[in-house]
Amino acid sequence: MVNVLKQLPLSRLPCLITNKQDVMKLTSYLFIAMILFYCSKVSGQTVKRGRNEGTFNIPASNVPGNGNINLGTVLNTNYNETGFSIDPGVSISVGFAHILQFCGKITFPEFRTLGCTEGRIQLTTPFNNNLRFFGFALTGNIYLSTEEDTINKTAFSGRPEYNAHIRPSLTIDLDWISLFKKLPLKTYFHFNMAEKPDSLFRYEQLSFIMGTEWKTYQHSFFIDLGAGMFKEKKSSRFKGDATYRQKRFWIEPGIRYRIRKKFSLLGSLRILLYQNVKANNPLSADYLRFSAALELPVIFRETNSEAIRTMLFVKNAKQARKDLISETINQNKRFKTDLEMIFDEFDKDFKEPEDKKSITEKRMEIQQKMEDIEKLLKELE
Repeated sequence: MVNVLKQLPLSRLPCLITNKQDVMKLTSYLFIAMILFYCSKVSGQTVKRGRNEGTFNIPASNVPGNGNINLGTVLNTNYNETGFSIDPGVSISVGFAHILQFCGKITFPEFRTLGCTEGRIQLTTPFNNNLRFFGFALTGNIYLSTEEDTINKTAFSGRPEYNAHIRPSLTIDLDWISLFKKLPLKTYFHFNMAEKPDSLFRYEQLSFIMGTEWKTYQHSFFIDLGAGMFKEKKSSRFKGDATYRQKRFWIEPGIRYRIRKKFSLLGSLRILLYQNVKANNPLSADYLRFSAALELPVIFRETNSEAIRTMLFVKNAKQARKDLISETINQNKRFKTDLEMIFDEFDKDFKEPEDKKSITEKRMEIQQKMEDIEKLLKELE
């Protein structure tokens, strides 16, 4: 800016200084317009989320709604005592009523055999189609264990058994955004009796999981903490355990990344924190597990609960935009006041000198003032 002013004749400087307010106003309006354009572009997106979305290990207490159908694929990579293993799978969930849904899941260990098959009927409390604070769901799970059972009394290596196991589970979640409109936090508590479903033929199991999810307008971040307890069953080969002697504790952070405002890509990493096993016939340790899943809504009708959540996000975004614009206007006002004070002093000193010596001195003063203006602009930047 100073270099440009140096090249102008002194006779044109008063005209330039006279228009300084217009220049500052134009700059402020352009800056505010850029903010408005960016915010309108972000808040104008429409996100379609299902009300049954939870963390990787805990399904939400809500059900998807009558007639909604979701497909999913999952890929689990485990690192345990025997090395790495890969277990892909597919899932489907169908909403039968406003408080009832069915879910099914099939895995294919190492892409070779049919793994554990799971069916789940979930019943939730009424007011499922509202943005409720307290959610409660009771689930009945049936697991068809396709691991070869050769340790029971009626099974042996030449004639293994594949028995089904029925286990209940319970989910409680608290949706804090329904109470505090600017707190998109959801907490989960989950209890089930199948920490490792493929080992149900061998162990009685208890699983306690607590999860926390931070929902943004489009994506989510979550972390689960889990504890599993195992009691070996009595069989023809093992005498079994009287109590749940073997335990393990793990942590699993993850993310839900939404693609094209509708599809969800999930990723998580489970880390084994602690494991207590017995000396004889110990429980195998799973040290790490990386999981990835893709959820694909086939038939999707937006429900009231998630429509309300989206409206709250948009409202909060608009309020944040207003606060940002107000702050920007105030900053521009302060910036304008500082410049006007400098230019006012500059105007007082800018008069036609009486002799050449006075002209030289005035030019040096003008140059010094312009350098001060340049330093002030750099500090503001």
